[in-house]
Amino acid sequence: MPVLGAALAELGQQRVFDGLTIGFRLHLEPKTAVLVEGLLAGGARVVAMGNEGTTQFGTAEALAEWGCEVLDRPGDGKGAVLAHLSRIAEAGPDLVLDNGAELIEACVRAGRSPEGATEETTSGAFRLREGLAGAVGFPVIVINDSPLKAIVENKHGVGESVVDAIVRATNMSLHKKRVVVFGYGWCGRGVALYARHRGADVTAVEPDPVKALEAAMDGFDVAGPDGAVRTADVVITATGRERVVGYELIETMPDGALLANAGHTDAEIDVIRLEREAPGELVAPSLYAHELPGGRTVFLLAKGRIVNLAAAGGTGNPIEAMDLGLTLQARSLAALATSGGDFRPGPQPVPQMINEQTATAMLESMGQTPA
Repeated sequence: MPVLGAALAELGQQRVFDGLTIGFRLHLEPKTAVLVEGLLAGGARVVAMGNEGTTQFGTAEALAEWGCEVLDRPGDGKGAVLAHLSRIAEAGPDLVLDNGAELIEACVRAGRSPEGATEETTSGAFRLREGLAGAVGFPVIVINDSPLKAIVENKHGVGESVVDAIVRATNMSLHKKRVVVFGYGWCGRGVALYARHRGADVTAVEPDPVKALEAAMDGFDVAGPDGAVRTADVVITATGRERVVGYELIETMPDGALLANAGHTDAEIDVIRLEREAPGELVAPSLYAHELPGGRTVFLLAKGRIVNLAAAGGTGNPIEAMDLGLTLQARSLAALATSGGDFRPGPQPVPQMINEQTATAMLESMGQTPA
């Protein structure tokens, strides 16, 4: 990860994070561990937690050996996740790095406002701008608003890794399969693109008419949810919203349809009701068969969790994509640590200077020379 490595070396020499406590909520896996290692080397105290079902505990053990306070334990459920969020908030972190805005929300509820925070995801941006609108009295740099993250990490990183994870976990070929992608944001664009590269016929379900038109102009079919899923072989959610694929919709899917989620939240597919109405049986690593009333069966990958990390063998986004995304995180945290007073309270985009600096560094790491 040359771009992130260079940024962390520079920030470490400047002692930007020296003596600061950083509340860290991000998927704990080898790539994110590089960022944690750099923060620790720069003098920070890091209190970290991952997401339910995606923490790689070998990585968590290594982080603990390096001095990171890792809260995750094998078998943690939603109750433990809430407890970890509260524990980090009560620690009064100076900076917060979040993934879904749940840690930011915990800090607001505890009355422990950090100097600033970053937010990684689409779903977290929705939470900040809707449920937490007007309640966040400190600056939050939304990494997801960066055009770099949109293009490199979301479109190409998520798109490639989600399709790859589905193929690997199921051993299926996508050639001439009908793949239905819910959401034509940056992640949905990438999933549709890489599914087509694998030979799939792709339909986009997108309520925004502008994005739906873009999907059509990109060469994909566009349909409403009901019509799209009736002929679907694979259904992939990528919206950042909850319950976009409800149980009533699942009931209309053909026998053998496969469901997977590419978004941060594990509630994009209504797994709770699916389990209640048609309990799943594990038939292969991370693959559950749900027999619906009437005898048809649908398959669910990784219990609806983010499939490129939670499915068996999933390794998340390509390392090059995360090299860029985590550099945006490191430099945004540094900007908050050194110039927090220059930012207004509430969610806001990554400063353009950081975007340009990071884009130039990534081009150079690819052997390309910008004009």
